[in-house]
Amino acid sequence: MSVIEAVPDSDMPPKEREPAPSSGRLRRIARTLLINAAQLGIVGLAATFLMFVLLRTIPGDPARTVSGPGGSVSPEQIARIRSELGLDKPVVVQYFDWLSAAARGDLGKSLVLNDSVTTLLSDRIVVTLQLGMYALAFALLVAVPLSVLASRFTSDRANRSVRLVGTLGIAVPSFWLALLLIIAFQNVLPTFGYSSLSDGIGAHFQHMILPTIALGVGMSTLLFETTRASLIGTLNSDYVRTARSFGIPERRVYSRYALRNALLPTVTIAGLEMGALMGGALLVENAFAVPGMGRLLVQSVLARDYTVVQGCILVLVIVVVSVNLLMDVVYSLIDPRVRTDND
Repeated sequence: MSVIEAVPDSDMPPKEREPAPSSGRLRRIARTLLINAAQLGIVGLAATFLMFVLLRTIPGDPARTVSGPGGSVSPEQIARIRSELGLDKPVVVQYFDWLSAAARGDLGKSLVLNDSVTTLLSDRIVVTLQLGMYALAFALLVAVPLSVLASRFTSDRANRSVRLVGTLGIAVPSFWLALLLIIAFQNVLPTFGYSSLSDGIGAHFQHMILPTIALGVGMSTLLFETTRASLIGTLNSDYVRTARSFGIPERRVYSRYALRNALLPTVTIAGLEMGALMGGALLVENAFAVPGMGRLLVQSVLARDYTVVQGCILVLVIVVVSVNLLMDVVYSLIDPRVRTDND
């Protein structure tokens, strides 16, 4: 028996070569996505139905919103408008009529603007998605490098400092931070409005810097705390100590063995926080007068434009569900141990 053959597997250095994804693993990932898609679809239906019912309980009659201000409209005209809008049907019937039309891409007409809801949303969803992606990228670019740096300091004083920073970052409301940024940078950067990419990349990012920071700070502190704690635990694991004992450089230990596993909770938190990120976008867009879907939603709620509110919430639900499915894919690619309960 050779010397190499006599060395136990547990004492061998970590493998450098990544195994190629097998067809069985790909099938498991696909099955996991199908199961999660079905579960998220049920959650989405429940959320839209709850929204639909709650909108019907808000004081005010959509038929009177359509008829315009003033009290000169007769009860017969109100009844006719209600019939045209389908408001004389049971709520469940109204919901499935609206859902079937939405599946065909028809979200109805705005009661106030008299324009297609689909057109209104298509003009604004791009702005909101841009802001959300910029905020997520900002949070990751801030949280991951800082967590790697902070994981080297594990004393009680360092832990208390991290908790203090994390608590302050999470506790600061995004709209309040937006107001502070407007006051601090009103003579340096644009504080109101929006510039599309077609108007120039420089002008676009100048308008998006402050909204991105206001929206991304809270998530960055949460991701920082999560990644640092996970990274400290990973660095104390047996396989990392084994890698160090074989003389592997510390930078490679971090990048190759520790950080990849430590990012698993970060991916989970990022997916779960997308709903909060979209909710924060509503306030940030209004603070900076960004013409996104959040600003449209707030204006529609104040104007009692129910059809636009329904369309906005439906799109937000679709975005959150889609992001969670995307995070499932990323999680499956990062962690090959991901399995369904049926495995």
